[in-house]
Amino acid sequence: MSTIRGSASFVWDTNKMLGQGATSTVYMGRNKKTGEEVAIKVFNQQSYHRPYAVQMREFDVMKKLSHENVVKLLTIEEELPSRARVIVMEYCTHGSLYNLLDQPENSFGLSEEELLNVLKQVTAGVKHLRDNDIIHRDIKPGNILRSVAPDGTSVYKLTDFGAARELQQDEEFISLYGTDEYLHPDMYERAVLRRAKGQQFGVYVDLWSLGVTFYHAATGNLPFRPYGGRRNKETMHMITAKKEHGVISGVQEQQNGPIKWERDLPPTCRLSGGLKALITSFLADLLEKDPDRTIGFDEYFNRVDDIISRRPYHVFNPFSFSLLLIYARPKDDMSQLRQLITDQTGIPGGAQLLMHEGKVLKDESREPVSSYIRNISSDNPIIVFNKLPEFRGFFKPHYGSFKDVPQETNVATDYPLAKRNFACLHSAKNTVKTLLHNDMLTTKAVKMYSKYVHEKCCQLENTMDHLVRACSDVRLWKDQLFMSIGMQAGMFNMLTTSNLKPNGIDLAGRVNMLQTIHKTGNRECTQMCTGMQSKLDKAMALLQDIKAGHMIDADWDPSKGCLPSDKCIEKMDFMIQRLLKIMNSFREDRAKQQLNNNDEQIHRFDKNKMKEICVTAMTLVDDDCTKKALHLFSAFKQLYCKAVQINDAGERLEILMSEISHEHGRLVNKLKVSGKNCISQMDVCMVALGQSSAVPNGDSSEVAEITPPASDQPSVRPSRQERLDTVLDSLQSTRSSLEEVRALITENTTLMEKFNSLGEPTEDYKSWEYVP
Repeated sequence: MSTIRGSASFVWDTNKMLGQGATSTVYMGRNKKTGEEVAIKVFNQQSYHRPYAVQMREFDVMKKLSHENVVKLLTIEEELPSRARVIVMEYCTHGSLYNLLDQPENSFGLSEEELLNVLKQVTAGVKHLRDNDIIHRDIKPGNILRSVAPDGTSVYKLTDFGAARELQQDEEFISLYGTDEYLHPDMYERAVLRRAKGQQFGVYVDLWSLGVTFYHAATGNLPFRPYGGRRNKETMHMITAKKEHGVISGVQEQQNGPIKWERDLPPTCRLSGGLKALITSFLADLLEKDPDRTIGFDEYFNRVDDIISRRPYHVFNPFSFSLLLIYARPKDDMSQLRQLITDQTGIPGGAQLLMHEGKVLKDESREPVSSYIRNISSDNPIIVFNKLPEFRGFFKPHYGSFKDVPQETNVATDYPLAKRNFACLHSAKNTVKTLLHNDMLTTKAVKMYSKYVHEKCCQLENTMDHLVRACSDVRLWKDQLFMSIGMQAGMFNMLTTSNLKPNGIDLAGRVNMLQTIHKTGNRECTQMCTGMQSKLDKAMALLQDIKAGHMIDADWDPSKGCLPSDKCIEKMDFMIQRLLKIMNSFREDRAKQQLNNNDEQIHRFDKNKMKEICVTAMTLVDDDCTKKALHLFSAFKQLYCKAVQINDAGERLEILMSEISHEHGRLVNKLKVSGKNCISQMDVCMVALGQSSAVPNGDSSEVAEITPPASDQPSVRPSRQERLDTVLDSLQSTRSSLEEVRALITENTTLMEKFNSLGEPTEDYKSWEYVP
């Protein structure tokens, strides 16, 4: 009997079935003229027992739909010679989402990127349906077809609109459609248990089905699983109907056993902590059995838009040995990113030191983080350092548990057992990849942090050099100033007599006042210098301690963890290939049902090999890669404790330098005041001697007009005028010295400002406050 059937424009082979439902079968066919592959939906006799309006509903629905995430209707033709209508649709080359989840490598859920792709595209298709007031009523992975675009990305499309119908947001229906595991509890009660007749349902039933579908895609399993599967109908309904709000999974592992309720996704799923939190909250709202508490489609679309619009930032936390994905909204700034990091790491925002590509990330900008942080990837993540030496403990990635391999042969169960262990082997490989990657990132974090500390130490040393020179200069200026003023005070004292009051001024009293100001200023400035020097000595000692230990990575040994040269991933790949061959052999044996002696002996050998592979894989993960990663993590903890001591010394040094800088500034101001007071008293003394015109208002340029005695005059006892001229010449030198001091101070104003701001680090090193 021929298996070839056709219509006017298409032909198909009934041996090439793509899928089958209660009322129809889908075959792969071709266009007779172009040879293009198509999918042909052919209805069986049972479908014609439905009312004619119901039979026509699928045609009408598909004619209304046109979207990239909905399977495209090509045409409706009549099969020859029966003239029964067939639906011709685009052919999706890679099966369905269910086929993808059935692959062993996806037994614990899709990858993060693929899950987001499913969420985005399925939702886009559902939105197109709702824009046309259509509900699907049978959403499940088997009704989500998959093609692959030229760039390699998956394209998901809703299909099978046999149960679809037009329904407004506030309308209800009573007809029953759907697949048991994806049915809303109310529909399940009526459709499967045959209870609650006459109950009506709304559009929310699609939301429940979407929740089950997304849970399945995220974990590789259905969320509600009674012992014995769909055959255990009463328990299935009890699980979904009795679950509390916020519960997203209920599993019965033993016959008549308790239900294990979960509010979180399982640890074996492949999602990062950031996405798991978002998806868990989302699923809790979708899997709400109470229609009055169920979110509407508008909120559903908004929630999905929020999830898929977020940008993932790879963040490595060496304090828990984990690579995180932080999902930030497009407009989130650095402070908001820090809060998201806190949510996953427990490290307060103020205790975070964020570095990327060796640079410290600042908080100054209120612009979105996405506008100025580039090139972030799993190999080049943001690294978060905890300024407080606190560790949350080593995070060990979870992998699937291998099933025990019994010795006896059972061709009916050995293939599913091999398939399960093959899936666990893929999960174990992912764990090995994670551990090796985190080993590499830990070494990268150590090198980055060591370089940062080294640069900070060099900056501190450079600043200390400038500070030492500045302190030395100000001491020299102090000594020169007070020595010169002291000499002038002595010369004025030589010119005074006990009762001399020229111009009515008590010259002796003024000279005494000058000497008092000089003595007091010198004493106070000397005390300030002594205090400043004492702190300078302490700072120098701290600097030496920092310099002695700042190369914190000198003894770092990355080989304490696994290295690429250990070939751990290659070993896992080798075991995967061996187990794949065994799994395929067991599938063939199951098809035979009965094995001859030779085949049974080979089957036993393969079963022993499977057990050996499982043990070897567990040993590689647990006793090799994980233990080495733990050793590397412990080494990092020791290194960071050493770094904390250096950081503590650095912080104390900065405090000391700030105090020294402050005292330097006070000393400079004191010198200015003392010098000004001394000059003022000298001016008064000059006025008393009748020489006010010679030194007007402290302008030292006029002093140069006074000419000292010629050197060729005979040496005689100096007259009063000659001694006065000598004082004036010395005064000129003093005032010139004072002006020189003032000029030098002015030239060093910038340096002083830098010292005075040591407590406020510069932009490049603002985060040097990371010590508790």
